[in-house]
Amino acid sequence: MKKMSLGHWPTINCIKARKLANEARYLLAQGIDPQIERQKALITKHRVTEIWDLYDKMHIANGVKEKTAKDYRRSGEKDILPVLGKLFIDEIEKSVIVKLIDTIASRAPVMANRTLGLLRHFFDWCVGRGYIDLNPAAGIPKPVKEVSRQRILTLTEMQRLYEASSELSAGNRLFLRLLLLTGQREGVIANLTRDELKEGFLEISGERNKSGQRIRVPLSAIAQRQIELFGSAEGQFLVSNTVGAKPISGFSKLKKKIDLISGVTDWRFHDIRRGLATHLEDCGVDRFYVERVLTHKDRSVTGIYAKPDHVAIKRKILESWAQKLVEPDAQTRGNVFRYERAAS
Repeated sequence: MKKMSLGHWPTINCIKARKLANEARYLLAQGIDPQIERQKALITKHRVTEIWDLYDKMHIANGVKEKTAKDYRRSGEKDILPVLGKLFIDEIEKSVIVKLIDTIASRAPVMANRTLGLLRHFFDWCVGRGYIDLNPAAGIPKPVKEVSRQRILTLTEMQRLYEASSELSAGNRLFLRLLLLTGQREGVIANLTRDELKEGFLEISGERNKSGQRIRVPLSAIAQRQIELFGSAEGQFLVSNTVGAKPISGFSKLKKKIDLISGVTDWRFHDIRRGLATHLEDCGVDRFYVERVLTHKDRSVTGIYAKPDHVAIKRKILESWAQKLVEPDAQTRGNVFRYERAAS
């Protein structure tokens, strides 16, 4: 008589244990030792850790942006591999993944959604490469329904933020003012390099832009003046508190300080883009040009073929916006601008 382990609970539940026991009896009836067959099979089995390392080299390291790759690796090291790492890739049950996601959701619901999405892609990749036949993460619902933010900064609030920036350090002042004057993402502005500053505009590579495409951001006269006054003239980084050696950091601390100075609360840096977009449309700017100012990717059929930068129109819009944002009497002067697409 020999004893044979079928696996460990809960990876192997009662139903699967019975199935494995029946398969072992069937092999014995044919004169085959199931333990020897298992040892042979283990030679070709792969643990999740091994496959994840390959996934990192082939996809994360080459297929995603640097910040996203950093988030993926952090999620893998902190949550995924400690639970799934030692398991064989073809033995992972849906219940194990559900338990993992529920554990994350108890402390960080949105992070649980992100981890589930990452696992779905990872297992899809494994299916495509033949490591498994089915994706065990498929069909698992997100633990929380995400609601997009609705906070819209008013013109008055954005003017107060601009005024409050005068009490910040040079690097932080330039960061906040360029966010307000250009409407670009905080990651793009915070990591601006001196090489990306051209004559009258910023040129951002696809690697640094969410759309993955090179973008040109026209700079209003006011924005150019802020860069002249507060931009670093040395080192690699233009927006810096360390003479260009490093980009600015400490955003949470900076945000609290701005709140205290300006009196504007319950907002995020990204809300500036929503506030700017809303104000431009209220002033009659066609949504097509609002999207171009925000450097959103043109997903229309025409956008696949036509690749204009619309720099001239964007510059006029941002010039008008800068005057309204910075000059106290711009509102009363009726500084309103309208840009509509030509009829096709």
